[in-house]
Amino acid sequence: MRRKTLVGLALGLAAVLVFGGLYASNMGFKLNKGGTAKGITAGTGSDIWALPFNQQTDLLDAKDLIDDIETSTSLPGVVNQVARYLRDSDGFAGYTGTSGVAFQLVSGEAYLVQVDVAEFPVDYIMVGSHNPGLVINLLGPSTGVSASGSNLYAYPYHSVATDAKELIDEVNLAGGGSVVVQVAEYLTDSDGFAGYTGTSGVAFALNPGVGYLIQVNTDVSFVPAHF
Repeated sequence: MRRKTLVGLALGLAAVLVFGGLYASNMGFKLNKGGTAKGITAGTGSDIWALPFNQQTDLLDAKDLIDDIETSTSLPGVVNQVARYLRDSDGFAGYTGTSGVAFQLVSGEAYLVQVDVAEFPVDYIMVGSHNPGLVINLLGPSTGVSASGSNLYAYPYHSVATDAKELIDEVNLAGGGSVVVQVAEYLTDSDGFAGYTGTSGVAFALNPGVGYLIQVNTDVSFVPAHF
């Protein structure tokens, strides 16, 4: 088995704030999710993955996800880590399969998945369905709870928001005002986030299987609009 290497990815607020540049909603589906949404030219083989709101019933924690990726791709040891975003510190905490905490997978949350760059990209079939009634709770800045109001959001497969501008508008509508500071995508070549504020940056397209960072200035809950 290939040796797993945990690459530190303490992407704090400084990185976050660098501005750059299917029918029925409950239908089951499969998505071929590569190791990255865009292909990679450099970096660590990391990307932000969005699992279905209703993922496979046997995917309960980070270990289950690692095992499923490696079994289904016939690439033992290809996953270096799966990491969750810690809102209270604006950083990632990873699990390698042997080191770290095998944290529970939560519907609506996105995760950083790092694969061995020697095997990049990894073709993984995501299986699940949408939950049209799932409430997404985005936390604004609060001591000990959320350092900057940043949250990793699992973009749903049947969303009507097609780009960062439309997602900002959707969350702002639910929040009753200008609650979104930015929506940011993860750049696999530089291992950092590039944000769009609604007026600054690029209103990048949103893609199924990809998670995005949403930074808000206050708590807001919304049910993603869907087809």
